[in-house]
Amino acid sequence: MKKILITGFTGFLGSNLIDVFSKKYELIGITHKKKSKQKIIQIQKNIRNLTINDIPNDIDSIIHLAAISDIKFCNENPKECYQTNVDGTLNMLELSRKLDAKFLFMSTSHVYGYPKKLPIPENHPTESTSIYATSKLVSEKICESYSKLYGLDISIIRLFSTYGPFEPNYKVTSEIISQLLVNDTITLGNIHPKRDFVYVDDVIRAMDVIIKKSKGFDIFNVGTGKSYSILEISKMLSKLMNKKLLIKSNSTKIRNNEISNVVADCSKIKKLGWMPKITLLNGLKLTLNWHINKKQVYEKKINL
Repeated sequence: MKKILITGFTGFLGSNLIDVFSKKYELIGITHKKKSKQKIIQIQKNIRNLTINDIPNDIDSIIHLAAISDIKFCNENPKECYQTNVDGTLNMLELSRKLDAKFLFMSTSHVYGYPKKLPIPENHPTESTSIYATSKLVSEKICESYSKLYGLDISIIRLFSTYGPFEPNYKVTSEIISQLLVNDTITLGNIHPKRDFVYVDDVIRAMDVIIKKSKGFDIFNVGTGKSYSILEISKMLSKLMNKKLLIKSNSTKIRNNEISNVVADCSKIKKLGWMPKITLLNGLKLTLNWHINKKQVYEKKINL
């Protein structure tokens, strides 16, 4: 059984990932604080200080999820963002080089900045519109250098708007659901921007396909190829909850440099055999169900 080292396994993606991957891989996770009842071998260590002596020497792949992804927090704390997102990635790449392990880096669609065309292909120009996006762009460049200099198999996923169980509260679908559960009136920022929402199970399947099939250095968009506005998401969720929707606008929630529309061109990863399977309506139902039940352990129901 292949061994996969995962950073950030207690976060949003990692929490969904380990239940699925633990059925077919041996998993080793890096964490600040060990958690009970996890289907993964845990190593308590900071990713910036992790050394080759801290981990098994027969790791086949590294999935690097650990990052500070809250855009507002990163803009207000750039040094902490860079230390975690850039220095942490560099250290994990060093371990990948020493282990000769495949490396999967989780990036973001934010690196594209203001789209010059839709849908957005991987060769679209990149542009930094936030501290967070810059940290991911710098990390991507380091990944590319390591692949070319040391012959490593390194893949980058540029993730579009992912939602689902364990989603952090600052993500928009979680924010809408949390408010609707206690009130008919919700307070949001700009409700008109459109985003490409992809359900977390589809992201996990994309990660598995890339780990198995990608060689050398490559970049893959992971989205659905469709976009929906925040208002549309709010209406769908309120209908699912049988709520009469009332939205208040709060200027403090409106981001600077807001982008009006983002849509992924996913034709590249589709050539590897991946397709998104979960519709937005079904994904929102699953996410809402999780929020309502507040399950401590969420058993995945997908087949890779």
